[in-house]
Amino acid sequence: MPVAGLAAAAAAAAAPLNTANNMAFGPNAISSVIGKPTADHIPTIDETSTQSGSFPSSSAASSPTRPPKLNRAGSQTSSRDGSEEQQLPIRRASTLEKLGLSTTIARANSLPKNHEDLKHAASMPMLFTEAPRPFWGRLWTCPQLVGFLLAVASLLFFCVGRPIQEFPKSNEMLGVTFFCAFFWVFEVVPICITALVPMVLLPTLEITSSQIVAQAYWNWISVLVVSTYLVSLAMEESRLPKRLVLRFLLMFPTMRPAALLATLMGFCFVLAMFVNSVAVMLLLAPFATSLALAAEETARNESAEADAEADLEHASAAVASSAERRRRESKNLLKDAQRFGDALLLGLAYAASCGGMATLTGAVAHYFLAGMVDFDTQVNWAHWLQFAGPIAVICGLLAYGVLYFRYISKTSVAGLSKELLEAEEEDLLSEVGSFSRDEFLVLLIQALQLALLILRPYVISPYVTSFSGGVLVNDATVAAIPALLLFFLPSEVRPRQALLSWPTVHERLDFGLVLLVGGGMAINSGFAQSGLNLIVGDCIGDIIPHLGRFSLNVCIIGGVTLCCQVFSNVGAAATLLPVMASAALQAVVNPLRLLLPATIATSLAFLLPTAAPSNVVALAKSADLARMLRTRDFFWNGLPLTIAAVLVCAALTQILGEVMFDVDGPLPRWACETTISGNCIFAKIPGFVEGRWVQEQACIINQGAAADGMICRIWNGTTYSTADVM
Repeated sequence: MPVAGLAAAAAAAAAPLNTANNMAFGPNAISSVIGKPTADHIPTIDETSTQSGSFPSSSAASSPTRPPKLNRAGSQTSSRDGSEEQQLPIRRASTLEKLGLSTTIARANSLPKNHEDLKHAASMPMLFTEAPRPFWGRLWTCPQLVGFLLAVASLLFFCVGRPIQEFPKSNEMLGVTFFCAFFWVFEVVPICITALVPMVLLPTLEITSSQIVAQAYWNWISVLVVSTYLVSLAMEESRLPKRLVLRFLLMFPTMRPAALLATLMGFCFVLAMFVNSVAVMLLLAPFATSLALAAEETARNESAEADAEADLEHASAAVASSAERRRRESKNLLKDAQRFGDALLLGLAYAASCGGMATLTGAVAHYFLAGMVDFDTQVNWAHWLQFAGPIAVICGLLAYGVLYFRYISKTSVAGLSKELLEAEEEDLLSEVGSFSRDEFLVLLIQALQLALLILRPYVISPYVTSFSGGVLVNDATVAAIPALLLFFLPSEVRPRQALLSWPTVHERLDFGLVLLVGGGMAINSGFAQSGLNLIVGDCIGDIIPHLGRFSLNVCIIGGVTLCCQVFSNVGAAATLLPVMASAALQAVVNPLRLLLPATIATSLAFLLPTAAPSNVVALAKSADLARMLRTRDFFWNGLPLTIAAVLVCAALTQILGEVMFDVDGPLPRWACETTISGNCIFAKIPGFVEGRWVQEQACIINQGAAADGMICRIWNGTTYSTADVM
C-alpha cells in the first residue's frame, strides 16, 4: 500500500477514537485541556505529534481528515469514500465517571504549560486555578476566602478566649500556628509569603523578640539549601540528565516496557537525591510523554493497516477475517500503549518522591528536622543517607512493583526501537549540541559535592576543630565549596561567562524556599518560647509509653502520611515536627524516635495528584497524551503503595534508627542542649533507663504555675527538686 494511503487510513482510524472520547465527556472540555480541537476538526497523527512535542512517524500524514458525523443515538458515523457509512457504538460514561474526569480536567486545565510557571504551580496549585475569583477585588477564590476567615477566627479565638491557663503565651502561639496552617493549606497568599507571618506576629504578640525570630530565617541550614540548589540548577541548565538517560537507553537494540520503566524510574530516583524534584520532573516528563506517544502512534499505524486490508475490494473471506482479527488486536494495543504512558508518568512522580527521601537535601521537610537537632553530631548528610537510603530504595522498588503488576505485566506493547530513541537524541543535539566540557565539569562538581557531604564527618571535621575540640566545619561549608566553583570555571558553550551565570541564578533560584524553611523554624522556635511545646507534648507524651515501638511508628507514619495527602507535605512538616519533638521530651525519650518516622512519612505522598509537587507535574504533562491521567489513577495505584510503604517504613525506621542513632536508648545529652527542649537538664541520677543502667539521665523540668520550675521528672516518672540535681 502506498505511504499516503496508509497514512490517510491511520488518520481515519484515529478520528473515531478522538470523537468517542469527546462524546463521552464533552468536546470543549477535552479540547481546552489537552490542546485538541473540538468536533469541528479532528487532527491527524502528524498534527497530534507536533502539538505534544513528539517526533513524527514516517507514515504520518499531514493532510487533515474530515470530522466524522454523529447520529442521534450517539453513535459515530464514519465514511471513507462518502458512499457508505458504518455505525460504531460508543459507550457512554456514567455520571460518576463524568464527575471524576471533569474534576481532573478542571485541575489539569488550571495548570500552566510553561516550565517556569509550572515550577511554582507544582508547590502552589490553588493559586494557579482558573476558578472564579469573586472576593477581595477578584483576588481570592471561595476556598481562599474560607481559609482567610478560618485563620483570623482561630487567631482571635486563642488570643481572646485564652483556653490555656498554665502558659499564657502558648495561647497566642497556638493561634499563630493555626493562622499559618490555614494560610498554607488554603494558599490564601503564596506559601513562601506565609512563611513571613511568624516574623510579624511573634514579636507583635510578645511571644519572643524580633532578633530571635530573625535568626531562624537565615542560618547555616539556609546556606546549605542555597548551595545544593545552585549545583542542581547548573545540572538542570546543562540538560545533562536527559543526555545520560538517552545514552543508556541506546545501549540496547530494543527497550522493553518493563526495562524502560525501570530505567526512567532509576534515573529519576538518583537525580531527585541531589536535584529539586520539580526540576527533575520537568526534565524527564516530556521525554516520557514522547515515548508514550510514539507507542500510541505505532498502535494507530497497525490499526490503519488492518482497516486498509479490510477495505480492499474483492478481498477473500480469509483475508477479511485476518484483517478483523488484526483490527481487534490493534485496538487492544492502543489501550495498552495508553496504559504504558500512564505507567511512565506515575513512575517518574513516585521515583522523584522516593529519591528525595534518600538525602537530607532531597526534600524541604528534611531541613526542618535539621533545624531541631544537633545537626553537626547527629543527623548530618552522611548519617541520613545511611539511614534513609535503604528505606528510599525499598519504597522505590515497591512503587515499581505496583506499576509493573497493574500496567506493564498486562500490556502487549512490544517496546521501543532504537530508531525512535535516536530521533529523540537528534532533537536534543539540535537543541543543545554535542557533549561539551561544561557538562563534564558540572558532573564533576556534582560528584565533588556528594563526596564532600559524605566524607565530611570522617575526614574533615575531626581535623578542623577549635582549641576546645569543638567542630568548626559543618555541611553548609563543604556544600558551598562546589557551588562557588561554578562561578570560577569558564564556560565553553557561553564564552566570557562562567558555568553558572548570575542572571540565571537571579531568574531561577527559588529564594522562596529559604523563606519557607525559615518560617517553619520560626514556628518551631515559637513553640519553645511560648511553652506550647509543653502543653502539646504532654498530651501526646502520655500515649507514647503505652504503645510498642512498631505500633508507635505505624501510628506516626500513617498519621503524617494522611496529613500530607490532604495538606502540603511542607505545611505538615512545619506544623507536626515541632509537636513530635515536644512530645518526645515530655515522654523523656529520644526525640529522634518520633522525628525520624515523621520525617520519612512526609515523602509518602502517593495518593492524590496534589499531594506532592512531582504528582502535580505528572498530571500537567499527561495533558500531552491522548488520554490524560485521572485522579483515580493516582488513588488506586497509590493506595496499595501507601499501605505497603507505611508498614515497611515503620519496620525499617525502627531497625535503622536504632543502628544509626540509638533511638531506643535513653534521652541523650545533646537533646537537652538544643532549642527544642528549653526545659531539660542532665542530672546525675543513676538508675535503669530504657533497660540500660546509666549514671546520668535527663530530667524534664515542670514549668507549670504550680511547680514554678522547681521540680523535674525523669524517665520512670520520679520527681526531683531541680536544686538537688543541678
